[in-house]
Amino acid sequence: MPVLKRLAFDLALAMLASPILIVKALRSAFRRSRFLAVAARASIGCACGRAVSLVGMWRCPCGFTYKGHLLTICPLCGSLPRMVRCYGCGVTTKLPEP
Repeated sequence: MPVLKRLAFDLALAMLASPILIVKALRSAFRRSRFLAVAARASIGCACGRAVSLVGMWRCPCGFTYKGHLLTICPLCGSLPRMVRCYGCGVTTKLPEP
């Protein structure tokens, strides 16, 4: 395939893929901003109206216990919590994913 035809073909593919890539990037940025907004807070609200603290003593499923913010990556297993439980009513709230 001649160089100019190949260049034109690559340019056409880039033009067709650009809107899809932009939508994917915007969706990823929105999800990341939701995660960072929760990670910056000290507490979140529960459905029952109580505030659920995100700062305190936490235990990872691997057994590691740490003091600090809930949305901290475990240094042993690398996991991140997916939900938090209200100690008043027992309802679990799903946390946004990074």
